[in-house]
Parts: sequence; C-alpha cells; structure tokens
Amino acid sequence: MDRRSVVVVRTEGEIRLHTSILDPAESEPEFPALNRSTEEPDPDPGWSRWALAGDEGTLWLRPCLPDRPLVLQPEAPFVLLPRASARVFIRVPLWIRVEWQEGSPDPEAIPGEGTILTEQPVTTLSNTWWGDVMEGELAYWLETRARRVYRENLRAAHLAICPLVLENRSTTELQVDKLAFRTIHLGVFGDGTGFWGDESRVRYQGESEGSEVEVSGRPPEEAGNPVLVTPPRVPPVRGIRARTFQRLRGISTLGGWA
Repeated sequence: MDRRSVVVVRTEGEIRLHTSILDPAESEPEFPALNRSTEEPDPDPGWSRWALAGDEGTLWLRPCLPDRPLVLQPEAPFVLLPRASARVFIRVPLWIRVEWQEGSPDPEAIPGEGTILTEQPVTTLSNTWWGDVMEGELAYWLETRARRVYRENLRAAHLAICPLVLENRSTTELQVDKLAFRTIHLGVFGDGTGFWGDESRVRYQGESEGSEVEVSGRPPEEAGNPVLVTPPRVPPVRGIRARTFQRLRGISTLGGWA
C-alpha cells in the first residue's frame, strides 16, 4: 500500500492542504513548496484551499476509519464449528479528518462538532466489490490480515487496532477465509502511543439469515484506558444486519457472500 503525506497550513483567512505519495526510499517526507515571502503555495494541483468566514477558530486533525467495508482474509483460514467463537485483531489504515470549529478555541470541544473540510487516507486502498451480480457493495481490499493473537508489534502510528469477535450461531460449520469488516459504526480511541477501534461482534445466523453485528461502544481491554478522539461516522444501533462471510457455494470470481 502506498503511504501519503498530508500537510495542512493555516494562514490568514484560509486553510490549505497538500497531499502526496511518499517515496519509500525517503525517511522523511518532503514539505511541499511555499513562497515564504507571501506564504502562497506554488502552482501545484496537490493543494486544496478553503476560505474562512473569520480568523477565530480551531483547526482539528482527527484520525478516522474508512468509509466503506474492508474486505480481508484471516492470517490463516479456519473453520468455526457450530456455537464456537473466535476473536481476531484487524489493523485498519487510518484516514485524517480536517475539521474547522469557529469561535474561541475550546480544548474540551466535543469531537465531531466542527465542520468537516475533507478526509484523506493515510494509505492508498484498492477498490473491490463485496457480493455478487445481484446484490453487493463497493468496498476496499485490505492487504493486512486478521490476526488471532494480539502483540504489541502489531501497532503502528498510521493504523488502528480493531478487535472483532466472530460467532457461529448456525447448525453448520462456517469456513472463515474471507470477510467484510465494516468500520462506519466504530469510534477511534487514543492512548498517547497509538489508536484503537471499538470491539465489535459478528454473529453468523446461517446462510439465508446472514449475520448480526453488535458494536460495544468501547475499546478492548488490551487498550487500557484510552480516550475517544473521533466518534463513529454512523452511531451504532441494535440489530444491525450485514453480510460478513464469503459463501462457499458462491461463484468465486464474483465474491459470493453470506
């Protein structure tokens, strides 16, 4: 996955943002060119600009999770027997949300109360399709794999660790070799050294019934006591149903699921 640099500059009456793909050979990203005498960005299509209604306000940069489902594979495919469960840890690439809040600076401002100017992915995600020709949705393909065991070396500054509990509530075995992980109902928590997402749970009810998704609203116990830095895109509700697992009898080239 390509990693990106995101540079945000606040000047009198404007906010300016520049994104670029990082060169893997460079240890430090190169700052985009600015005319220091006028603080004007050089002509470069990588710059975006927003004019502000006034100078008083706070510019927030918040980590957030992707806006589409993530299609991924476990570290090693496994089978969930009836009534069995398994807990996996998913490393999700973060996005950067640029948020402007007018008025006097408030260090205790509630996340999400400002105006969202833009969101920029920290890494370039590949588009994919989750479903079949009759029913499905646009998603991102995630190169990282779900791990059965959490270790500290899984953490990185540009990733959030999101635990997911998989339960098989059906009467048949469930092959777990590919799954869709939805992050729009998850918040982002920070502990000063990295980021976490809510622990969530997927209950597989059978091929015809699909899966029930439950979001805990809190980080996992491994996280200690982090604070919420970004609320979920869509507040979770009870009884969320979503297709999560690939269907073995589906046409593999079309990505059948259940």
